Amino acid sequence: MRYTPLVLLALVCIAALVLGVSAKWIGARHPIPESTPAGDAVSDACTPPVAAPASEPWLAGDGSAEKVWQEHSEELSKPYIQGPNGWTFWGDYVDQYASQAVGRATLTQTQISAWVSYFSTLQRDLAASGADLQIVITPSTSSVYPEELPTWMQELRGSTPADQFMSQASGLPVIDLRQKLIDAKTDDVHLFSWSNSHWTDYGGYIGWKQIADCINARHPVAAALRVPAISGHKVIGDFNEWASYGVASPGEDWAAPVFADQLEDVTYTDKSGATVTGPGSTVIDSSVLPVTTQVAASWTGKSALVVRDSMGGAISPYLDQAYSPTWQVANQFGAADPLDVRALVAQHHPGVVIIQFAERHLISPPASAGG
Repeated sequence: MRYTPLVLLALVCIAALVLGVSAKWIGARHPIPESTPAGDAVSDACTPPVAAPASEPWLAGDGSAEKVWQEHSEELSKPYIQGPNGWTFWGDYVDQYASQAVGRATLTQTQISAWVSYFSTLQRDLAASGADLQIVITPSTSSVYPEELPTWMQELRGSTPADQFMSQASGLPVIDLRQKLIDAKTDDVHLFSWSNSHWTDYGGYIGWKQIADCINARHPVAAALRVPAISGHKVIGDFNEWASYGVASPGEDWAAPVFADQLEDVTYTDKSGATVTGPGSTVIDSSVLPVTTQVAASWTGKSALVVRDSMGGAISPYLDQAYSPTWQVANQFGAADPLDVRALVAQHHPGVVIIQFAERHLISPPASAGG
């Protein structure tokens, strides 16, 4: 009888082990975001919790969500989908965009681990080189304006690949812009365009506010990033990304900030070696990358390697003011020939490495931990 407590303890341990293995196995197939604990100043600035979906229709296992999806197969066969108010989104033609938007396309635990391993290994190696890493995930339009998706899709929304990744990225220097952009929405200005898959220049300005707050919170003793004062916004045009498909735009909605603060002129050198000097408000489109920029006196006194995509254009004016020089190059997530970030760091010796990529690229994790 004196061994009874030990026997009971052993049985409890075995039961816990079995339950733990089962939970891990289920999570490997369908990783579900864990609840986010109360944050500190850094997490509040960098990764504010995103409201959880009302339900998880794709994890229910009864097949009803997929049945509804297939009922709309003709609509989904086009490269784009349209919501009730004229907003246009990519369909699954681009990175399974529509399926990602509702959580039909998810990441396995192996894929999540590939992202975490890639960034954690890169962070460690960059720290050894004296470079600081910042990861900026720019949201999809569907994450900020889900109410503009087709009505039937809104009813199928569950956890997305972004939710999955963020649930396991607590040790990484990630900036998740979704919730603060959602909170900043108003009826008088679009942060994302109804006729383009990118955020507007004004949306980029709102995103930069959080980026600056986050990096300043992480490095409170460093020279601070700034947010230029603005007097409002203006609509500068209609950049209809789906015009070639015969899709009509509801009208001009591309909003840009009207700066009250003067931005320094920036000297730009493109891949051909041509150098020009232009206004600090200039947006650097991804089509002209790689580009080197310089200003007379940057906000931080540091240089930066910026690995970015087309979503990085809207924040490029602030990056150009914050760091000098910057070396801005296109990221290659999902490409067969991945970008060698370490080689670029060895070449340029930047003080900061900023990796910015669109949320939709999460569906294509890096093939290895190298970068």
